Amino acid sequence: MKNAKSKIIGFTTTIPVEIIFAAGHIPCDLNNIFITDENPLRFIERAERDGFPKSMCNWIKGIYGVVMEKGIDTVIMVMEGDCSNTKALAEILEFKGINIVPFSFPFDRDCHALKRQIDKLIEYFNIDPEILNSVENEIKGVREILKKIDKMTWKEKVVTGYENHIWLVRSSDMLGNYKKYGKMAQDFIEEIMSRNSIHGVNIGFIGIPPIITDIYQFLDTIGAHVVYNEIQRQFSIPFDTPDMVERYLTYTYPYEIFARIRDIKREIKKRGIKGIIHYVQAFCFRVMEDVILRETIECPILTIEGELPKPLDARQKMRLEAFIEMLKEKDN
Repeated sequence: MKNAKSKIIGFTTTIPVEIIFAAGHIPCDLNNIFITDENPLRFIERAERDGFPKSMCNWIKGIYGVVMEKGIDTVIMVMEGDCSNTKALAEILEFKGINIVPFSFPFDRDCHALKRQIDKLIEYFNIDPEILNSVENEIKGVREILKKIDKMTWKEKVVTGYENHIWLVRSSDMLGNYKKYGKMAQDFIEEIMSRNSIHGVNIGFIGIPPIITDIYQFLDTIGAHVVYNEIQRQFSIPFDTPDMVERYLTYTYPYEIFARIRDIKREIKKRGIKGIIHYVQAFCFRVMEDVILRETIECPILTIEGELPKPLDARQKMRLEAFIEMLKEKDN
């Protein structure tokens, strides 16, 4: 939905996007703008020119660069439930004249605390409850189509790991137009119905979406098929829940790791996953989660660390090749 006063509303990670659409504005996931740009390094370079240190997460620098280069004047910042650097980034952006709208996912998953956060966002954008209810129902239909794409990745095996990744990761803002995005997704399903099944060892991809630009394509070439993108699937909010609060309580990414582990274990079993690639970002606090994941998930795990938006290097390729070869031998 758009109105005469529509504006782009940036955000730093998945938030209740239904609210922005119901307000008649255009949601924009800043991560997606950064990583899908023809030259994402330019956003990092802008941040470093403005004083950001080299020894920090490049996603944060990329988000800053996008806001400054694209002239986005309002950003919803997720202060709790995302990156540990978000508060400092919010302060810098506010200092630069950007309008900051804070939002938090309560660490303890308290439904009353989350409802207060959602209500504050609804009040900030002055949304008519009837319009919000209508938009919620329409977006639910789009999410059902995305669930079908996800299922066709692991069951029919006609969707590649990269296609699964891109459709689900972009669902955080649905490219600013959920009706158009839903039609695009349905058209994609119709286009791939006649494809032959993809062959390859079933791989799960956990952790934040990778900054590495060619990892999915490389995995295809060495006989792996990514049938599960953990966080991207969570971004698509594939839950049958009665209301918005319950929907975003079920969403695992912003809360403690143990709900994520339960989800990962369930999907490993359902999708017949033989091995897990855990992607971690250099200088990110989530690197430490690897300790718990390795001790709780009974599946071979390879941890890959990325830093800049660029292709895999030779060492990373060798490690991936050895891991997939080991899984093939084990499967035989």
